[in-house]
Amino acid sequence: MKKDTPSPDLNLIIKLERKLNKDSPEQCLFIAVILQALLDASKPMIKGEDESITYERQRAKAWFFASVGVTCKDFITVCDHAGVEFSSTRVFAKRLLKSKYQTRIRRRINLLLRKDLPIKIT
Repeated sequence: MKKDTPSPDLNLIIKLERKLNKDSPEQCLFIAVILQALLDASKPMIKGEDESITYERQRAKAWFFASVGVTCKDFITVCDHAGVEFSSTRVFAKRLLKSKYQTRIRRRINLLLRKDLPIKIT
């Protein structure tokens, strides 16, 4: 049973969703990177799962929580290009991983990533 922790503030997801509906394909790309990393980090563990899934989950968690080095710098750069603060994104990821609402939030993220967005390609 998961320890009761504060529910992740969904403002980050709402903010990312609004930004996805803008005309900037580059910003949408960086938002998608963050959303996919949230899905990878929070993917439920399944007994007997392939080692590659475990590895990707660990890499995603390391990307969110590295405090020094290239991984940390890359995370901050992606957040900057996505138009979100890296510190609030990190807090959201931490709360998501401990949340009893993880399945529901993952479902919403999946919907965002699969949504047909009005992106103009020039």
